[in-house]
Amino acid sequence: MDGRRHGLSDPALSRTALDPRKSYKPLDVGNGIVSGSLAPNGRILSLGLAHPVIGRLWLTATEPFPESLRGDEDAVRRHRAALAARDRPSFGLSQLDVPADAFFDEDSLPRAVHNDDRGRLEVRTVAPAGRTGLVQLIRVTAGPRPLVLVPEWSGRPRLGRADYTQITEGGPIPHPPVAPTDGRDGPLIWLDDRALDAAAAFVLPGPVEVSPGATAELVLAVALGRDLEGTVGEARAIARDGSRLVSEEIRARRAMWTGLAPNGDPPYEVRRGVAYAFDCAASRTTGNDVAVLTDHEILPLVWTRDAYYICRALLSAAPNETRVRAAVDGFVHWLFEAAERPDGAWPRASLASGQAKDVAFQLDQQLYPLLLVADHARLTGQTAMRERYGDACRATLDWLLARRARFGLVPTAETPADDPTRQAYHFSSHVLLWHVLRAFSHAASEEIRAATLEHFVAEGRFAYAVAGPHGQGARQYHDANDLPTVFAPGWGFCAANEPLWLATIAFAWSEANAGYFPGKFGGLGSLHTPHPWTLGDLQEMVVARVSDDRDRERRARERLARVETWDGLLAEAYDEVTGAVAARHWFAWPAALRALLEREPMLTAP
Repeated sequence: MDGRRHGLSDPALSRTALDPRKSYKPLDVGNGIVSGSLAPNGRILSLGLAHPVIGRLWLTATEPFPESLRGDEDAVRRHRAALAARDRPSFGLSQLDVPADAFFDEDSLPRAVHNDDRGRLEVRTVAPAGRTGLVQLIRVTAGPRPLVLVPEWSGRPRLGRADYTQITEGGPIPHPPVAPTDGRDGPLIWLDDRALDAAAAFVLPGPVEVSPGATAELVLAVALGRDLEGTVGEARAIARDGSRLVSEEIRARRAMWTGLAPNGDPPYEVRRGVAYAFDCAASRTTGNDVAVLTDHEILPLVWTRDAYYICRALLSAAPNETRVRAAVDGFVHWLFEAAERPDGAWPRASLASGQAKDVAFQLDQQLYPLLLVADHARLTGQTAMRERYGDACRATLDWLLARRARFGLVPTAETPADDPTRQAYHFSSHVLLWHVLRAFSHAASEEIRAATLEHFVAEGRFAYAVAGPHGQGARQYHDANDLPTVFAPGWGFCAANEPLWLATIAFAWSEANAGYFPGKFGGLGSLHTPHPWTLGDLQEMVVARVSDDRDRERRARERLARVETWDGLLAEAYDEVTGAVAARHWFAWPAALRALLEREPMLTAP
């Protein structure tokens, strides 16, 4: 199997077989309201929902991360790896707790298939549009003898708050108090926690007897909510309409892909990046507000940087598709109407509900929301968002410019890798600042460009960061998180043959750069997680396009194809010797950027 299109049982249905030779991670399911993860056999690992107080409500059988280990980087990394392990605790029908082959329908909807001498179990899992739960449609086909199946439940799920296990903890939030109760009434199992203001309900199918060679369908429904009565009602409604809801979602997804490429299917990489962004990164909160999470499982928090690229990929793929626009428009509204901005600045990270979690000033994160507003108007051809938030964007730019040092640069407390910096002036953030100023026709754009060209030059290239004017205290480094550096020619900050930029790029992909990691799978990474990063490979694709080096772009593409997880997504970092996932199996940003670059093969800057 090659992990791509394989074996269509229905001419209208695209089925992709997942390649078990690639790095494993759980499979994901969502609808932009709820999102969760599954074992390959269809057993449930998690389901999450935005919550107005705790940010993210989590239904999972995984034990909470111990508060005593906050700040212990090794413990955090072990916990994250355990979330992606094959033996992660699951819950659901005990009959599904068997080995199974894993597939995607329409490159986004998980399907598990188990065969033995008794017959066949086929499980489709879907989070239906507009619902706060998921449905599992289980098709049972008997073998040569009658098959009696009595559905049984196993596993011990709990309700809680997402763990938010961060490497650079910027403000721990203790787990809230819990007071769980549970019960069962026939096929209905429920969990309720009034201290947490949360509930979950499961509706199990009844027993079936299937004649030899015949097929029967069973439906399992799961719902999350804040009050028990409403959650039970939602679960029962999903169970009642389960078969129809699954069929409708498959047809809707097929229609979406057709809309993306009317003359042929969009590339697999585009489908996977867009599907994860649309289903799992988007998280509707209240009304029309949508948080865009860096991922739904490890860090269900909002970084405006990550969210920009996720939204930018969606706008590239389907700028005026109804559900895509609802997600992107909802996030713009969330940014300016719901998100807390302590001291006037978007924080490093926010809860989905809008509360600031890590209050640290990062210059680039003040700029990406403004760029999204400008890009929204440019890509959709509609100016309503820019008209509504344009004054707020310009006010933010003026506020940032008022922070300039006497020599014209704007300081930052942290780099785009979320690391504190001794050198307060950061190069790629100034390229981005210039680009955003120009997008809003601000008079200071050329002042910023001139100051950037004057003060970041050191040792014949652009320094990563400086402590003062004229290259003072220059730090020579390049990081996988610093995309504006490679976008500089595409945006017009400098020419593609500018010697300073060429020297910067040559240094970045050399062992002189502490952010480059040599090896069979060597590449650009980050000291934040010292391995090659998939974002580094995506940067290399852009560099190759700028320099018209098709072989270099092909090699970067091939490396991504080899290190991607078996479900076609991209982890944060991979081992430079083996190519196996080294850190953070879930990461929406690189999957979205990959989708954007594959969607627009000539793109050199967003």
